[in-house]
Amino acid sequence: MVKLSIIIPYYNTYELTEKLINSLLPQLTTFTELIVIDDGCKEELLDYYEDETLNIKIIHQENKGVSAARNKGIEMAQGEYIAFVDSDDMVMPNYVDTLLVLINTRQEDIIYFNWLDINTNDVVVRPCNPAVWKAIYKKEILPRFDETMKAREDYYFQQELKKVPHTRYYYDKVLYIYNSGRENSLSWKDRNGEL
Repeated sequence: MVKLSIIIPYYNTYELTEKLINSLLPQLTTFTELIVIDDGCKEELLDYYEDETLNIKIIHQENKGVSAARNKGIEMAQGEYIAFVDSDDMVMPNYVDTLLVLINTRQEDIIYFNWLDINTNDVVVRPCNPAVWKAIYKKEILPRFDETMKAREDYYFQQELKKVPHTRYYYDKVLYIYNSGRENSLSWKDRNGEL
C-alpha cells in the first residue's frame, strides 16, 4: 500500500528537477510513489525516470499552470498522504523516511515541518507562509487548486483547507530546502510584479 505520494509539477527547470529527482531516488520505498507532471515543457523531458518498480510516473499535459499540474497529480495519486515538492527546490536526505515514520506514528491530517532557505541559510520554523510544500496532507481532506490563478495559488489552497475539519502535527526539524532566489520562478515574478 502506498502511504506517500510525492507530486512534482515540472516546467522548464530541467537541471534542477533532475537534481531533485536524483536526490529522491535512493529515498523511495514500496510505500511511496513519485509523480512528475510535465506541464507542457519546451525543453528536455524526464521520461527516462519512469519506473514501474520504483513507482515513478511521468505524466504529460499541455501547459495549464502549476495549479492544474498539482490537481492532475492529486487525481493520479494512490497514496494516503500527499507531498508537494516544487521542481526547483530540494529535500533533505531523510525527507521520505521521516515522513513515513510520522505518517505511521502520528496519523494526523496535516503534518508540518521546517525548511531551509538555501539562498539565505535561514531556517524557517513553525511556518505561517502559505506554501503547500511546508507539510504533507491526507489525500481525503485536500481541496482542489484554483486553476485560474497565475500566482498565490498556495494562499487560496490554504484558505480552502481551513474550511475542512482536520487535525495537525508540527515536526520541529528541517525536511525541505527552498530555492527562494531563482530568477524567473513564479514566486520571483510575483515579487517583482511580472504576473
